[in-house]
Amino acid sequence: MSSSNLKETGPLIVHQSLKTRQILYYISMSPIEYLYYLGYRVDRSLKTSRRRRLYAKTVSVGNITLGGSGKTPLVISLVTEAVKGVLSSCILTRGYRGRAKDSALVSIGNGPLIRWEAAGDEPYYMATRLKGVWIVKDKNRYRGSLVAGGMDIFFLDDGYQHWQLERDMDILVIDANRPFGNNRLLPLGRLREPLDAMERADIILINHSREKMADLESDIRRYNTSARIFYSYYNPSGLVAPGGQSTSLARIEGKKVLAFSGIGSPENFLKTLRGIGLGITGHVPFRDHHLYSGEDFDMILRRADRAGAEVILTTEKDLVKVRKYADSRYCPPLYALRVDLEIFDGNFYDIIFEGPGGNDD
Repeated sequence: MSSSNLKETGPLIVHQSLKTRQILYYISMSPIEYLYYLGYRVDRSLKTSRRRRLYAKTVSVGNITLGGSGKTPLVISLVTEAVKGVLSSCILTRGYRGRAKDSALVSIGNGPLIRWEAAGDEPYYMATRLKGVWIVKDKNRYRGSLVAGGMDIFFLDDGYQHWQLERDMDILVIDANRPFGNNRLLPLGRLREPLDAMERADIILINHSREKMADLESDIRRYNTSARIFYSYYNPSGLVAPGGQSTSLARIEGKKVLAFSGIGSPENFLKTLRGIGLGITGHVPFRDHHLYSGEDFDMILRRADRAGAEVILTTEKDLVKVRKYADSRYCPPLYALRVDLEIFDGNFYDIIFEGPGGNDD
């Protein structure tokens, strides 16, 4: 997205001082955006006034748009590196749509301890991927940290707007394919916060890109002149069966594939599939964090039959929610695509793990 696009598709932004651009941005908001913005400011002010610090280094990973930028794969990648460095690690997550009340211990490093319905799909998925890592679901992440006990480092999953906790580092993830939507706030656009919220980031990761994006970097630098900017993309590394068994991508080479997904950016999922040369005969999209029913899965099977699909492919997050239906029905082979986040610059992890730790107030 170029700077001209920023001016044309959203509120008026011109090349002035940051303060001037902020004023112009707010003036040009629609009434419904401004109501959202007022609520956002009140919520942020109240929660920031009661901010607390955890006893260990705290790294937040998040975004300023609705889901789909790649927060969860980044958290998995960060925690994997932390474990390699022999750092005791805990992920603190709100567990969106998870039914467990108060603090729920999702994992102590040996797989999920509770069902996905209680944990939420993303915490459960992370628990299946990560070994030697604690995962605690709690909207009150300070309370969740007390459940975890002694840790070297905490990761706040989707923590960019979690005002209640201090953090030592804020990592902002931006989707290269649709960085800021139409540059409007909810509910008219995809922005959770105004664009000047990028100013808080210590590190900015532009995901879904294998090359430098000068125009996007220029747009970012209008709001944040100091953050280090890195790039990442998804590297498909294999397949996962409903029972959790791993297999190679070679198993579906040359097959006709029907894809389905309930994620924030289904277009990025399709782009990844096409990037590895799969023969996609159709795609059934659902809303992010969709709770599948038996009827939903039957519809997917009908679409696969009509398309002559030999394989059904989805994401790991979605697989955990449909495997019970696959076990009770006759269907083509069903797999989730496993992807690993690849970050261009090897210096990325050094910056994060060599930074300052937490301290007591």
